[in-house]
Amino acid sequence: MKILEKIFNFKNKIVFISGCNGQIGKSLVDLYLQLGAKVYGVDNKKNKLNKKNFLFIEGDICDHDQIKKILIKIIKKEKKIDIVINNAATAIFGKFVNRTDEEIEKVFRTNVSSIINVIKNYTILFNQKKLKSGKVINIGSIYGFLSPDFNIYSKGDRLSSEIYGASKSSVIQLTKYFAVLLANKNINVNCISPGGILNKKLQSKKFIKNYIKRVPKNRMGKVDDLHSAIIYLSSDFSDYTTGQNIIVDGGLSLS
Repeated sequence: MKILEKIFNFKNKIVFISGCNGQIGKSLVDLYLQLGAKVYGVDNKKNKLNKKNFLFIEGDICDHDQIKKILIKIIKKEKKIDIVINNAATAIFGKFVNRTDEEIEKVFRTNVSSIINVIKNYTILFNQKKLKSGKVINIGSIYGFLSPDFNIYSKGDRLSSEIYGASKSSVIQLTKYFAVLLANKNINVNCISPGGILNKKLQSKKFIKNYIKRVPKNRMGKVDDLHSAIIYLSSDFSDYTTGQNIIVDGGLSLS
């Protein structure tokens, strides 16, 4: 029972989640609230969620001054931040031959620069306030280390882009870099790389069918499939795990 309490006890934990309005972000907010944590969600669009122990802050995670002020505000009130989830991301689906500098900048600014921005400001405050420990989890993607199978896409489907994959590859590398750099401060940095997450509003029936054919588990992922890895990496039970990229893809990357 003590082991289970160590894994699932998030009471008095303070959690920061970027991109809290997205499909994965909303799921993670609900997860941590169910586990008894207090959650601060940040997004650039207003959130109407009204739940006990959830506080929404509208802001741009790419803006250094905004994030600095947001993190200072949270730590001033709570005296700490135990868990940082770098979940915010954006994607571009246009054809590679039409790629613009503005699209490249947008993807890298949101998916890469924001993580550096958050971790940098978190580390500065961690040192100033002499905090004891922290867990950072970055959300990557299987396309950070695997090329898409272009045969599964049909006309009208959202084609995973070269720049999205390049940005998520950077997320995995940043995870390893910061894991080593911050290990002596007792800050664990890990990554979760999801496979395709089912979203019938954005995915065609043909795409879903073609994608599933590639997956040994014979289905697309659900946001709930990420929860076990999230719980482990953010719990006290994972204190000796850092710099890892946990792949949650139903075995797709193995086939």
